[in-house]
Amino acid sequence: MRKLFPALLIISGLLILAVVVVPVALSQISYNLRPTLLDPTAVSSNPIFLAANVLGTSTDYTDSSNWFPAAQPGPQISSRVNYYTLSLPRLNMTDIPVEITGTDLKKNPIQFSGTAVPGTYGNTVIYGHSTLAQLYRPRDPVSIFNPLLDVKIGDEVIINYDGVTYKYLVRYTKEVHPTEIGVLAQRYDKHELTLITCVPLGTYLRRFVVRAELVN
Repeated sequence: MRKLFPALLIISGLLILAVVVVPVALSQISYNLRPTLLDPTAVSSNPIFLAANVLGTSTDYTDSSNWFPAAQPGPQISSRVNYYTLSLPRLNMTDIPVEITGTDLKKNPIQFSGTAVPGTYGNTVIYGHSTLAQLYRPRDPVSIFNPLLDVKIGDEVIINYDGVTYKYLVRYTKEVHPTEIGVLAQRYDKHELTLITCVPLGTYLRRFVVRAELVN
């Protein structure tokens, strides 16, 4: 019996290693080696992160303008501030800084140029990065929108813009191709909010879109 107990512990440890550690390690190796799992952030000088080197293109997905290449950003609507915050309480996404005039998604989520600022009629479009689930870090800009895929219809989205708090409710979600730029369109009879990230996680093949509407 004394010999059996240590053997059971060893077997249990090996099972845990096989079930938990090995899949994570293999996924990490695949992430580093396979172009189809290239993180859309491309944030490092390491060649494995550069889309230009791995995929033979010059596309830089750290530049927000490359996410919807067919879109022609309009002139930015006048804003008193360059930053505001975004929160989705149920997803534990709290006070995420959003930059209105920026283009560098390595720093923070960006509001798409030419879209309505919060509190005005139109469609406020915000997009940010996501990455493989095991690489997620809650405050890291390169994975900050990972939790967005768990959003549910009716979830609250809170925007704090220039000292004013706006509450939106999620109306629907969908996936689109990068060429489908209708999600950026402006309707001036509503106060809408659109949140966008890349899917599947760890790729830049499609865009995951969350549409919400102002209720308060």
